Amino acid sequence: MPKKKKIKYKELIPIGPPRLTIFERARIIGVRAVQIDYGALPFIEVDKQMSSIEIAKKELEEGILPLSIKRKLAFKEDYPPIPVKWLVEAEKEDLIVDL
Repeated sequence: MPKKKKIKYKELIPIGPPRLTIFERARIIGVRAVQIDYGALPFIEVDKQMSSIEIAKKELEEGILPLSIKRKLAFKEDYPPIPVKWLVEAEKEDLIVDL
């Protein structure tokens, strides 16, 4: 059985740091928490005592949100949106250390 080729998410990100910035992270969690407050169904199993912000954080950590980040530079070409999953996975790649 052939080996699956491992995707290097850091190479797929065309602009900016290969991870979510604190501002992007805050915006995503805030937007998703508002969606949940207004009745959107969560993508994960939740406990009754979990707040909408806790649910949004957990969804972000698991990389299952169908959202994208649009990054741009002044006076430069337009870059395609970057899926949040790529940024979360690229951040996890930084944590992997081969010994």
